[in-house]
Amino acid sequence: MRIGVLASVGHMVDSFFHEIIDSWVDAGHTVSVAAGTPTADGESVVISGLGRRPGPGTLAAWSGLRAWARDEALDIVLTNSATASALVRTARLRIPVVYFCHGLHWNTGTRLSDGVWQIVEEALLRRTDAVITINSDDHAWFTARVASRRLLRLHTGVGLDLDRYREASPPSEERPPQSLQSQAPHEGRLELVWIGEFSARKRPESAVDVAAGLRFLGVDFRLRMIGEGSRRGVVNDRIRRLGLTQNVAAAGSGSAAAALRGSHGLLHTATWEGLPRVMLEGLAVGRRAYAFDVKGVRDVPEAVLVADGDVDALVASIWAEWSSGRMTAPLSYDRTALDSTRSADAVRNLLEALTDPSDPGAGRIAVSRGTR
Repeated sequence: MRIGVLASVGHMVDSFFHEIIDSWVDAGHTVSVAAGTPTADGESVVISGLGRRPGPGTLAAWSGLRAWARDEALDIVLTNSATASALVRTARLRIPVVYFCHGLHWNTGTRLSDGVWQIVEEALLRRTDAVITINSDDHAWFTARVASRRLLRLHTGVGLDLDRYREASPPSEERPPQSLQSQAPHEGRLELVWIGEFSARKRPESAVDVAAGLRFLGVDFRLRMIGEGSRRGVVNDRIRRLGLTQNVAAAGSGSAAAALRGSHGLLHTATWEGLPRVMLEGLAVGRRAYAFDVKGVRDVPEAVLVADGDVDALVASIWAEWSSGRMTAPLSYDRTALDSTRSADAVRNLLEALTDPSDPGAGRIAVSRGTR
């Protein structure tokens, strides 16, 4: 089977699909990667006119996508990220197209603007051969519109390389035994980490507000914020304005695995997610996440959730977990479930079924008129 993997930008493939692609190649399949920008290894096909957002290059992108599928003799395309997925499904390829949905672009789906997105998604389903979902809310939306045999849910997303995210004891458990005997968990310094893009959807300012709440309670803590984005300057200004420079640092990019190992817990503040990979990385390392109860986030095991946007409740939950010692207690979740090979095998089985010439169910998805 010759599989095409398509994303809007090469960074998406670099971040999420390397382990899966390697697994498919090991199984004897050929994989061609395409995106609007090169991947880190430089081996991808760059599609002119394709980017993160729709633009004037749509006609060029359609032509480039058809040429890619033809020149690479592809049997099937797996597409992710919104712009690339919309363009390839309207490029009239003569091969199956599978939509790997990292997250429908709404949280509750009840706002007027959400209805517009839903109309667009329903229209695109008529040009889609199968859908892969990674959270319960999106899966429920597609279930009303897609036959079950054409709908796959990956409960751990693309999965992880568990050798990269090794389980590690939290800092409070690495003290000398005599210190552990004489010092309660909350008598040491609480180490928190926030990891993500500094963007409006990720709400990094809310993490700073949580830090202010912890300081008000008199908690000895440090919050390290890792990531890049247009709002990092705004966040640093807020840190200085609130007098939190001794407690909070938003210095830029860094190793997520190392930061998680050096923390007691993960703070997460997004408005919605597909399935937050960083929270899964935290699970693999052995760290709970503290977050708002929103789409995608609520599907992560062991997460401690509060009502969306309730910063005071998030502060209270973190303090309660830290002061009781539960924050450093071992997780009950079986981390082996996060292994990327499980997701790779599930997706490969779906692609093989869709390219099987003896499959009597070949054809596009029939879209039902389920409620939006």
